[in-house]
Amino acid sequence: MESLLLLYSTPLMALLIIGELIYSHYHKRSLYTKGDTFINLACTTWNFLNDLLFRGVTLLILAWIQQFAFISFASKDWVYWVLLFLAQDLAYYFLHYTDHYVRFFWASHVTHHSSEQFNFTVAIRSSVFQPFYRFIFYAPLALFGFEAFDIVFMYALCQVYGFWVHTKLVGKLHPVFEFFFVTPSHHRVHHASNPKYLDRNMGMVLIIWDRIFGTFTPEDDQEPVVYGLTKHQEENNLMKVVFAEWVQIVKDVRHAPDLKSSFMYVFGPPGWSHDGSRQTSRELKAALEKPGATQVQAHDTQ
Repeated sequence: MESLLLLYSTPLMALLIIGELIYSHYHKRSLYTKGDTFINLACTTWNFLNDLLFRGVTLLILAWIQQFAFISFASKDWVYWVLLFLAQDLAYYFLHYTDHYVRFFWASHVTHHSSEQFNFTVAIRSSVFQPFYRFIFYAPLALFGFEAFDIVFMYALCQVYGFWVHTKLVGKLHPVFEFFFVTPSHHRVHHASNPKYLDRNMGMVLIIWDRIFGTFTPEDDQEPVVYGLTKHQEENNLMKVVFAEWVQIVKDVRHAPDLKSSFMYVFGPPGWSHDGSRQTSRELKAALEKPGATQVQAHDTQ
């Protein structure tokens, strides 16, 4: 099933990218740059190779966990697939939330957020190391009786949905659709570096998880989205894009004054510092609520 999904979705994605490129050129929207697009294509290639490399391990782990499932489905009817979709989308929400709030995982995920553009190729600016740990968040689905191949297929299907929300060219949609599903408007907020928008709208297909868990923020027409990281870091060097945060973690740990600080520099929230010289996203948001307050330097990759 996954191969058929890839067969049909890849040409559609390519057409959308070409269409957006043509529109950007003739309407002088400057939605693409050569260097940024190269990085996006390189990242998706690297992610794909890592995914292939680790796919067998992921399937074996999920299949092994399924032996201990406490639910058994009599058949793969529509109820099975609807429940799998809901469970997978919720699992992705927690994966994505962790990517943003635990620096070790942010070091991988930051690649996806480092572009200062927002177009369809940014959707494939993949976190190249995520295939090596993604199974951790989908393991509970195997315990609920979902089969390994089905879990992997549903993840791929939801990823296809996530492609089309990476664009500036689609405005806000019907309120009912906006209430339940992730839209380009919602995802523009997610890619913003504005303190008001940081770490919001984590969903892949359904935005209701963000509404339930308090991470939803609508796009405000009075505050245009500024894309990228909180500190300018436009970079067209693939190795720097992928490894910059890992290098910074090593530097921070080397200069940490104690073991607790070392731990926090690895597993604390991005932007945490032992001396308060940087700010986490929550601290940046809190600073907005204090009139006249001066913000200290933000973490350079938050």
